[in-house]
Amino acid sequence: MYDDDLTTLEDGIRRLKIEYDIYFNGSRKKPPDDLKGRVDRMAKKLSEATTMSFPQRFRFNTLIARYCVLRDLWRRTLQDRESAGSARTERNANRQTPAPEPIQSRISVAIADPKLEDEKVRQLYEALLRMRRENARDLPDISYQQFAKYLATQTQGIRQKNHCARVVFTVALEENAVKFTATAEGRG
Repeated sequence: MYDDDLTTLEDGIRRLKIEYDIYFNGSRKKPPDDLKGRVDRMAKKLSEATTMSFPQRFRFNTLIARYCVLRDLWRRTLQDRESAGSARTERNANRQTPAPEPIQSRISVAIADPKLEDEKVRQLYEALLRMRRENARDLPDISYQQFAKYLATQTQGIRQKNHCARVVFTVALEENAVKFTATAEGRG
C-alpha cells in the first residue's frame, strides 16, 4: 500500500541530492526549493500514515534519517555561502578605506558578570572567530550562545574558587594555534 509512496520519496531524495550538487557546483542559479517542498510534503504525508507495516516503517525511518542529514548539510552549506558572500561584500566595501586595520594577535578582557557585559563577551567572541579564521584547523565551530554560556560558567567557577571580583579572559594566536585562557584578576 505504501511501497509506491516510499519509492517516490526515495527517488525524490536522490533527485534532490543531485539537484543540490548541481546548484552548489555553480551550474544552477537557484536552489531546488520546489523539489524540496514536494519531498517535504511526501515525508509529512507518510509520517502521518498509521497503517504502515513494520518493514515499511523501518524503510521510512531510514529514508527520513538520511534526508535529515542531507538537509542539515545543505542548510550549513547555504549558510557558509551566505557568510562568505557577505564577507566578500564587506571586503569590497573596506577596499575604499585608506589602510587596513592590523590584526590583533592577543586580546584580554576582564569580566565580572557576562550576562551584564554582553559587549565584552561579544568582543572576545569576535576575536576568537577572527583568529580562528587565520588558523581554521584549530577550533570547532561554536555559536555565540554556546560561547556566552561557557564564559558565564567559567566566570562563576573562577570567581568562587579564587574569591575575586573579575576574571580576565585572553584569546591569543600563538605559534599558529588559538589559545583561550581564563585567570582570576590579579593573578598571573
